[in-house]
Amino acid sequence: MRVLVPVAGLVLFLSSPLLSQCSDAGVCSIGPRTLEPGHSVSAHYTFGSSGSPDDLTVHTVDVSGSFRILENSRLSVKLPYSAQSGPLGSVQGIGDVTILWDQLVFPDEPFTVRITAGGKIATGSVKNGNLPQAYQSGLGTNDVLVGVSVERNLWNASIAYQISRGRSDNPRDRLRRGDDMLLRAGYAVQFDAWNAGAEVLLIRRLRESSILDSVLGQPESFVNIRGSDQTQINLLARAGLPVSESIELRAVTAIPLLQRKNNIDGLKRALTLSAGLAYSF
Repeated sequence: MRVLVPVAGLVLFLSSPLLSQCSDAGVCSIGPRTLEPGHSVSAHYTFGSSGSPDDLTVHTVDVSGSFRILENSRLSVKLPYSAQSGPLGSVQGIGDVTILWDQLVFPDEPFTVRITAGGKIATGSVKNGNLPQAYQSGLGTNDVLVGVSVERNLWNASIAYQISRGRSDNPRDRLRRGDDMLLRAGYAVQFDAWNAGAEVLLIRRLRESSILDSVLGQPESFVNIRGSDQTQINLLARAGLPVSESIELRAVTAIPLLQRKNNIDGLKRALTLSAGLAYSF
């Protein structure tokens, strides 16, 4: 009971209606990992709201798997299914699959160094309902993800990069995003049976996004979205409570310290609530 009380309090905090956001296009998949000796699968539900003026509501279920391939190597796969609704309509469908390979280097040193490489595959539709890109379950581009993470005792830090060179086939705006760079640092603690952690994430969009020029109306005429090369800083909190030797309850939230304003890609969140289960075997 003494364990459940603080855990319940933290989960309620993580689920409170804070002004949190998650405008990550995939690069935040790179970061600290749980060092399970075997494999794990998990499922998380996330409710999100973009806030004004877009007023988009997003429901997402992520199914993920992390598999130990070699002694110091892991393969991770994440498949989302999401439903988006707003003033213009509603759509739902499978999102973009993320595949990552983690390789530990210097495993016997007092710190752990992990190199991660992979990509985000455009498996999600970008044409549902003839709605803008912001309403779609996928982003419409095949992106490359690379990064390096360092962990020592309870501390962790990561740097990552997402290369996005393509353009969405969405007929309304044909969005092309800029590359993203991520810097993150965090701290994790263990309290009896449950664990918690906090991280600061800085995400920098390195180039302005561009869309179809609605004024000229030409099929291949595009215009940059001024101010879309934004910097955002989020404070992320997470908690985990094992309910058996192989099952863990998890909750995550993020509070924006520096908010993004443009939502042409549909990734802005004014409210995010997330909870899920992980099974290790």
